[in-house]
Amino acid sequence: MILKSKTSGFRILITVIAFLFMSGGFLFLLNKVQSKAPPIFELPIIVQSVPMPTDIDQNFLTQVNECFIATATIYGYTLRISSGFRTVEEQDQLYNQGRTINGHIVTEAPGGKSIHNYGFAVDVVDRWHEYNIDWKKLGKIATFCGLEPSDEGDISHFEYRSGLTTADFIAGRKPEPLILPCTIMNERAKVNQLLTFKDLQNCGVPKF
Repeated sequence: MILKSKTSGFRILITVIAFLFMSGGFLFLLNKVQSKAPPIFELPIIVQSVPMPTDIDQNFLTQVNECFIATATIYGYTLRISSGFRTVEEQDQLYNQGRTINGHIVTEAPGGKSIHNYGFAVDVVDRWHEYNIDWKKLGKIATFCGLEPSDEGDISHFEYRSGLTTADFIAGRKPEPLILPCTIMNERAKVNQLLTFKDLQNCGVPKF
């Protein structure tokens, strides 16, 4: 009876030792396999850069020439575009004026932060009176044509955002195309004729 008990206890001990050995061996082999497995790399996040425009938006330019400047001419203005599309480099150079290079500060927007860089802004000046003109009336004409006078104190600056922020332009978004308020504006421009006050009256344009 005592011998049988000792034999049974011995067998249990052997079984436990074998189990522990096998378990340890299995874990050892598992660790070896895992250590030899190729490392798992996360896929890189690809950020696609939006190409910058290279010229002024043609729909916007048509609105400036055929509506804004043409209508302003009827009211005695002789406007010309003094600045239209600018590259980022040109904007940076203008921004640095009065800061890191000689001159007066003329803009608060560095390269990439100006609507000029995206083709939806112009600066204008009168050919004969330069900046000594009625800017308030000119602003009303611009608004009629769908343009937006600057709200940052730059009276000669007119742009078109249609609710978009500068961040939207940077992301590649564009405002909806502008539509001329009167078809006669485009008809006059095609044959190189000046718009008349009667044209505006026939189109129902209010006086400014």
